[in-house]
Amino acid sequence: MVSDIPFQSEILDGDILAIVLRGDLDSTSTPEFERQLQTHLDAGHSKIIIDCRYMGFISSVGIGSLVALKARLARKGGTVKLAAIQGPVMQVLRLVRLDKLLDIYGDLEFARQSFYADGTDPGADGV
Repeated sequence: MVSDIPFQSEILDGDILAIVLRGDLDSTSTPEFERQLQTHLDAGHSKIIIDCRYMGFISSVGIGSLVALKARLARKGGTVKLAAIQGPVMQVLRLVRLDKLLDIYGDLEFARQSFYADGTDPGADGV
Protein backbone atom coordinates (compact mmCIF):
# COMPACT_ATOMS: atom_id res chain seq x y z
CA MET A 1 0.00 0.00 0.00
CA VAL A 2 1.22 3.48 -0.83
CA SER A 3 1.62 5.60 2.29
CA ASP A 4 0.96 8.95 0.63
CA ILE A 5 -2.64 8.11 -0.29
CA PRO A 6 -4.65 10.92 1.34
CA PHE A 7 -7.82 8.89 1.88
CA GLN A 8 -8.30 5.23 2.60
CA SER A 9 -11.76 3.71 2.66
CA GLU A 10 -13.26 0.41 3.69
CA ILE A 11 -16.72 -1.00 4.24
CA LEU A 12 -17.57 -2.06 7.80
CA ASP A 13 -20.39 -4.46 8.66
CA GLY A 14 -21.50 -4.50 5.03
CA ASP A 15 -23.02 -1.01 4.94
CA ILE A 16 -20.88 1.51 6.84
CA LEU A 17 -18.29 3.40 4.84
CA ALA A 18 -15.19 4.26 6.90
CA ILE A 19 -12.81 6.84 5.45
CA VAL A 20 -9.44 7.41 7.09
CA LEU A 21 -8.05 10.85 6.32
CA ARG A 22 -4.27 10.64 6.06
CA GLY A 23 -3.55 14.34 6.16
CA ASP A 24 -5.15 17.74 6.30
CA LEU A 25 -8.55 18.66 4.91
CA ASP A 26 -7.85 21.94 3.15
CA SER A 27 -8.32 23.69 -0.19
CA THR A 28 -5.83 21.32 -1.83
CA SER A 29 -7.20 18.00 -0.55
CA THR A 30 -10.93 18.74 -0.20
CA PRO A 31 -11.81 18.49 -3.94
CA GLU A 32 -10.38 14.96 -4.12
CA PHE A 33 -12.06 14.08 -0.81
CA GLU A 34 -15.40 15.23 -2.25
CA ARG A 35 -14.85 13.28 -5.50
CA GLN A 36 -14.20 10.10 -3.57
CA LEU A 37 -17.19 10.74 -1.31
CA GLN A 38 -19.44 11.29 -4.32
CA THR A 39 -18.40 7.92 -5.75
CA HIS A 40 -19.48 6.26 -2.50
CA LEU A 41 -22.70 8.29 -2.29
CA ASP A 42 -23.52 7.29 -5.87
CA ALA A 43 -23.01 3.66 -4.80
CA GLY A 44 -25.71 4.14 -2.16
CA HIS A 45 -23.67 4.51 1.01
CA SER A 46 -25.53 6.59 3.58
CA LYS A 47 -23.70 5.62 6.79
CA ILE A 48 -20.26 7.20 6.84
CA ILE A 49 -17.51 7.47 9.44
CA ILE A 50 -14.61 9.82 8.82
CA ASP A 51 -11.59 8.83 10.90
CA CYS A 52 -9.57 11.99 11.58
CA ARG A 53 -6.74 10.55 13.69
CA TYR A 54 -4.08 11.70 11.18
CA MET A 55 -5.62 15.09 10.39
CA GLY A 56 -3.59 17.98 11.76
CA PHE A 57 -5.42 20.87 10.09
CA ILE A 58 -8.84 21.67 8.69
CA SER A 59 -9.57 24.78 6.65
CA SER A 60 -12.87 26.56 6.09
CA VAL A 61 -13.15 24.63 2.81
CA GLY A 62 -12.83 21.34 4.70
CA ILE A 63 -15.36 22.47 7.30
CA GLY A 64 -17.78 23.43 4.53
CA SER A 65 -17.35 20.02 2.95
CA LEU A 66 -18.23 18.24 6.21
CA VAL A 67 -21.32 20.41 6.76
CA ALA A 68 -22.46 19.83 3.16
CA LEU A 69 -21.91 16.08 3.54
CA LYS A 70 -24.01 16.02 6.71
CA ALA A 71 -26.84 17.86 4.91
CA ARG A 72 -26.69 15.58 1.84
CA LEU A 73 -26.78 12.45 3.96
CA ALA A 74 -29.60 13.79 6.16
CA ARG A 75 -31.76 14.28 3.05
CA LYS A 76 -31.18 10.59 2.20
CA GLY A 77 -31.85 9.38 5.73
CA GLY A 78 -28.17 8.79 6.40
CA THR A 79 -25.54 10.26 8.68
CA VAL A 80 -21.86 11.07 8.96
CA LYS A 81 -19.87 10.54 12.14
CA LEU A 82 -16.40 11.86 12.86
CA ALA A 83 -13.89 9.86 14.86
CA ALA A 84 -10.58 10.50 16.63
CA ILE A 85 -10.43 14.27 16.15
CA GLN A 86 -7.53 15.67 18.13
CA GLY A 87 -5.79 18.86 19.15
CA PRO A 88 -6.06 21.92 16.93
CA VAL A 89 -8.69 20.37 14.65
CA MET A 90 -11.02 19.79 17.59
CA GLN A 91 -10.36 23.32 18.82
CA VAL A 92 -11.38 24.71 15.42
CA LEU A 93 -14.56 22.62 15.34
CA ARG A 94 -15.45 23.81 18.84
CA LEU A 95 -14.72 27.43 17.92
CA VAL A 96 -17.22 27.31 15.05
CA ARG A 97 -19.57 25.16 17.17
CA LEU A 98 -19.53 22.20 14.81
CA ASP A 99 -19.02 19.94 17.80
CA LYS A 100 -22.74 20.65 18.43
CA LEU A 101 -23.78 19.88 14.83
CA LEU A 102 -21.63 16.87 13.98
CA ASP A 103 -21.55 13.50 15.74
CA ILE A 104 -18.01 13.14 17.10
CA TYR A 105 -16.60 9.97 18.71
CA GLY A 106 -13.32 9.12 20.41
CA ASP A 107 -12.32 6.51 17.84
CA LEU A 108 -13.53 4.58 14.82
CA GLU A 109 -14.88 1.67 16.88
CA PHE A 110 -17.06 3.90 19.08
CA ALA A 111 -18.40 5.60 15.96
CA ARG A 112 -19.15 2.20 14.39
CA GLN A 113 -20.93 0.98 17.52
CA SER A 114 -23.08 4.13 17.61
CA PHE A 115 -24.88 2.92 14.50
CA TYR A 116 -26.18 0.04 16.64
CA ALA A 117 -27.61 1.87 19.64
CA ASP A 118 -30.39 -0.72 19.73
CA GLY A 119 -27.90 -3.49 20.56
CA THR A 120 -27.91 -5.17 17.15
CA ASP A 121 -24.16 -4.73 16.54
CA PRO A 122 -23.16 -7.46 14.04
CA GLY A 123 -19.50 -6.98 14.98
CA ALA A 124 -20.01 -7.65 18.69
CA ASP A 125 -18.90 -10.96 20.13
CA GLY A 126 -21.71 -12.98 21.62
CA VAL A 127 -21.12 -13.58 25.33
